[in-house]
Amino acid sequence: MPRPDLVVLVGLGQVAPRTLVEAGAALREVLGIPSRAGPGLDRPKYAYNESRGQYHATSILRRLSSLRNGYHGAPIVGIADVDLFLPDAPYVIGDADRDAGASLFSLFRLSHGDPDQVRHRAQVEAVHAVGHLLGLSHCPDARCAMFLSRDAADSDRKGPGLCASCAAAVGLAPSTRP
Repeated sequence: MPRPDLVVLVGLGQVAPRTLVEAGAALREVLGIPSRAGPGLDRPKYAYNESRGQYHATSILRRLSSLRNGYHGAPIVGIADVDLFLPDAPYVIGDADRDAGASLFSLFRLSHGDPDQVRHRAQVEAVHAVGHLLGLSHCPDARCAMFLSRDAADSDRKGPGLCASCAAAVGLAPSTRP
């Protein structure tokens, strides 16, 4: 995906509007991409798997990607308050579909802690989600936003910035280092 002019942030469930603003601030600061809040959506009941008690991330991504037309094709990032899964994993923090122009992350496993920690986690994971849409893969540098978060401790360790290698891969100066 070429560098977008705008990213649309969509809250799913009880995600505070302030979370969208803070996530957007990180996107602007780290990636130089402005954002705007899209429509707040209800919890994605269509994606709920009763036997797992979780929500299927891929189903949510499909629905989010359908919103792109209303925003001139801008990529969509969903921020959810539900526990996400993929069939081969017990849970995931997020998922992305670069071809569909949509990514998703959940605060379900990241929302404990003081408000500053939760804000940091949302910002880090927003940069991570858009990084995937820009073509970045997971990074081995535990301080880079593109490091795979398996839990809140991983998100806490990361900075919202990118390591020099990831920054260069998306055409940014290495000053975005965490």
